[in-house]
Amino acid sequence: MTKKEIKYKLQHYVFGEKLWDEFAPYRNNQVPNHSNTKNSSVALHIMLIKGQIQLILIERSKYRGTHSQQIAFPGGKQDQNDNNREYTARRESFEEIGIDMNSGELIGELTEIYIPVSGFKVKPYVFFHYEFPEFKRNKREVNSILNCKLSEIDTQSKKSFKDIRVNETLILKDVPGIKYDKHFIWGATALILHEFNTAMKYL
Repeated sequence: MTKKEIKYKLQHYVFGEKLWDEFAPYRNNQVPNHSNTKNSSVALHIMLIKGQIQLILIERSKYRGTHSQQIAFPGGKQDQNDNNREYTARRESFEEIGIDMNSGELIGELTEIYIPVSGFKVKPYVFFHYEFPEFKRNKREVNSILNCKLSEIDTQSKKSFKDIRVNETLILKDVPGIKYDKHFIWGATALILHEFNTAMKYL
């Protein structure tokens, strides 16, 4: 695969909600019509090694919050001073894993996802790198950085199910996700990854 092919597929084969039921079968995709929703962005930082896509995921640190210790893409809430949501994705990447804000070419976008539990509307941006920079992990926010081959987190062949403890009283049964090493990728990250993976496989 080449950068040109990736860019073309992101322009023509992004299917959004049509795919989400496979990893969130009980999900309500409707965004509520009120002011409590918040904009956020995530970054898919990718590169090619011998024609194979590599991408970056992070394991969030443990904290008292909805996304504690989850596998995610670098990203976060849009600040008032952010020029736009692409800027948010770049800023958060710099703050969380040290990627320079001018590093990486924006080559595409994926479908915005609403997260009911947190009220965030998440917009994914895809940035192409000819090589990854040296990462600088924000130890307060990021427990580890995962440099993955897309084939290792293939959302079709690696799909599995797991019970997820959300908090002390709530356990979600048989949650679909992707098993990667000791990690389990689920929720919004799995939806975004599935959309990207499906586009890349489209002939």
